[in-house]
Amino acid sequence: MTQFCRNLRNLKEGLVINNVKWNFQFYFSSDWKFLAICLGFNSAHSKNFCPWCTIDKSQQGDLSKEWKISKEMEKLVEKSNYYKGHIRNSLFDMIPLNHWVPDELHIMLRITDHLWSLVIAELMEYGLFNDTTRKIIVEEMKRIKVRFQFWQIQETKTWNYTL
Repeated sequence: MTQFCRNLRNLKEGLVINNVKWNFQFYFSSDWKFLAICLGFNSAHSKNFCPWCTIDKSQQGDLSKEWKISKEMEKLVEKSNYYKGHIRNSLFDMIPLNHWVPDELHIMLRITDHLWSLVIAELMEYGLFNDTTRKIIVEEMKRIKVRFQFWQIQETKTWNYTL
């Protein structure tokens, strides 16, 4: 693996063939688990679960937060645990973090999460988020064989849900 990574680093510097320099930009795409392993990252269930941004699980449903790629590979090269959630050196540190691409499933899940939170927000805005509505949603999810539930966080009196 060391030789492979060394070859990738050399290739990133460019390759000259017949006096023509070829420059390369590397991208990495995989499912979340393999991507996390290659980035030296914690598990998906950890508090700091995002390979790209610095939000944590408590901020996950907060749509006022901007989820932008704010981590830099250079900082992880200097110190593998510079950002919370990173626990080992990245295997492919020659690839910038904004070139690590999640698979389509994970992108669609994020879109679905966002759309669902908008549905819930609209129900709350119109005062329709009540026991009856929650029961209808849970029953419909059950009908289409999706395990789903609501629960209220006692300390904050906010509602959470599985999806």
